[in-house]
Amino acid sequence: MQKNKVLEYLEDLAFRLGIEIVNEKLGGADFSIEGGLCKVKGVYKIFIDPSVPIEVQIEILARALSSFQIEEVYLLPFIREILEKAQKSSQ
Repeated sequence: MQKNKVLEYLEDLAFRLGIEIVNEKLGGADFSIEGGLCKVKGVYKIFIDPSVPIEVQIEILARALSSFQIEEVYLLPFIREILEKAQKSSQ
């Protein structure tokens, strides 16, 4: 499956779960950060640096989304597999 499509499916899942995706340049001259999940004033947000490769953006989204209850959400088997792998790698 095309990487752009995978990214699109993961972004759609975040939207359906009510999680905001913030695409913003992160880090600076002294440190580097690619992104991740956080909770701001009770709202979950996934920050992603749009300058990182699409593979890294997919990894960030998959890692973040794998921590949510998604058993009842319809997902393409390929996307569910990506999320399961991300969950196992973060344990």
